[in-house]
Amino acid sequence: MARSAILAFLGSLGLALGGGPSVAQTPDSGARVFLVLDASGSMWGRAGNQTKIEAARETIRTLLKDWRPQDQLGLVTYGHRRKGDCGDIEILKPVGPVDAAALMAQVNGISPKGMTPMTASVKMAAEQLKTSEGLTSVILVSDGVETCKADPCAVAAELKKADVKLVVHTVGFDIQDRQAAKQLECMAAATGGLALSAGNAGELGKAIGQAVEAARQKAPPAPAPPPQPKAEPRPAWNLEGSVRLAENDDPLVGKDFITWVFYKPAPRGVDPEYVQTSSNSLIEAEIAAGDYLVDLEVGSVKRRTSVKVEASKMNRLDVILNAGRLALRAKRTADENQKGDVFWEVVSKADGSTVFNSYDAETSTIVAAGKYALTMTLGAAKVARDIEVVAGDTTAVEIVAGVGRLQGSIVFAKGGPALRDPFIEIFAGAEPVENEASVTNAYDAKPKFDLSAGAYRAHIKSDGVDRTFPFEIKAGQRLDIEFPLDAGIAAFEAPGIDTIEIKGQDKDIYGERQAITTLYAPFGNFALPVGKYVVVALKDGARKEAEFEIRAGQRTVTKVDAP
Repeated sequence: MARSAILAFLGSLGLALGGGPSVAQTPDSGARVFLVLDASGSMWGRAGNQTKIEAARETIRTLLKDWRPQDQLGLVTYGHRRKGDCGDIEILKPVGPVDAAALMAQVNGISPKGMTPMTASVKMAAEQLKTSEGLTSVILVSDGVETCKADPCAVAAELKKADVKLVVHTVGFDIQDRQAAKQLECMAAATGGLALSAGNAGELGKAIGQAVEAARQKAPPAPAPPPQPKAEPRPAWNLEGSVRLAENDDPLVGKDFITWVFYKPAPRGVDPEYVQTSSNSLIEAEIAAGDYLVDLEVGSVKRRTSVKVEASKMNRLDVILNAGRLALRAKRTADENQKGDVFWEVVSKADGSTVFNSYDAETSTIVAAGKYALTMTLGAAKVARDIEVVAGDTTAVEIVAGVGRLQGSIVFAKGGPALRDPFIEIFAGAEPVENEASVTNAYDAKPKFDLSAGAYRAHIKSDGVDRTFPFEIKAGQRLDIEFPLDAGIAAFEAPGIDTIEIKGQDKDIYGERQAITTLYAPFGNFALPVGKYVVVALKDGARKEAEFEIRAGQRTVTKVDAP
């Protein structure tokens, strides 16, 4: 999928994250802001340990926490509706007063999938702002190059000429492409803006803060003179390499964990000789002339290719993976995102092998084109789906688990003390069926379970206590249930006795009491349902009985004499 900009913040964002100089502000009139959010397929790429779209959502959420009421905001996004369409640009919210919750709901609902008409989106937003009075700054945060055949530098100059109030500040986020860096620097220079860079999420926040402070100036700075062209230095490498998902696609850059391993070929039956390894997405290697085998690993795809390196020239290695990006997002309900506690498994339909798994609620990888069986497990809910990944495309899968959260409290009596590590199993359905298996279980007095909507039974066991409680849960519901077992604790003082038996007090038709358990010294606490019981002391073949009674939520100590 084409590389793309992460997001663009148009106008003064009204929040300083630190790192910028103190500048004059306009206390009475706020800024008019357009937020342009990239929703193209490459937003499923990773920035550190999270996807770029996830990092973008968190950044926007942080920015909105202290939004100034005098600042107005609009929302533009592109690439979120259709694949391969450079015209997929939509104004989701016109510029106006900010409702942070409503705006975040729109941002959370965006699922990346398309192209990157970055320049056209900036132009559309600038045209909307052209008639506005006051500050109209642009803060553009990008991780890559324009991919829709537009010239960002020339367009920025045209926008500045049409509206002298407009300033474009740019922040390059984890830029791996020299062309992308040049485009961002040129856009800023053409409009008198700042050209900043960030290598991780923390630096991104600081850079945006610095750009925000600059955007609050009463008057925009004059455009800087165009830089004098510099002679490109002769590269210190003789092999350039890139990886593409499909023919005619843009090379992969950034955090896609690309590994290149070079070997010298060897005769059949002999292991190739290792030469060197590179982890750069766009490889620039200095390597001796000769023939090489290259093992390439990208996401969940492994490829072996070969290259001939010739002396005294720049050599090229361009690898086509015939693969696509698979983007996965778990939601508890249609309106509620999931955070953690998810397990994804992607299995090839061709050979049954597992090609990818992850515990992240939102994640992505690169897989070979083909058909797969996808399973998402969220708590006790499991959802399976068949998917097909097309070379060069981003297959974005959003699964709504439709779960509720059961928060249990297992106690001896209503409002009483909790048990120590009781065993609870959750069974589906209001009535038991033969040979049924539980959907989940735990050893916990305060268990938490994510369950699909429906009817269930909670089966709780602890020592001699065995109780079942029916309940029903709805999607999105937090269900707090106290499970009172109507039980207490039996304790025994039995000096000189090694074994005791606990039996029910009543005798059956054969004159025998129900055997509950046998305990061996030292005798600890034992949970029992409310009722009357008999303890039998055993020593050298002799027996002696004593009666005791269990009360709800209480501890009963019974003295047992040796027979």
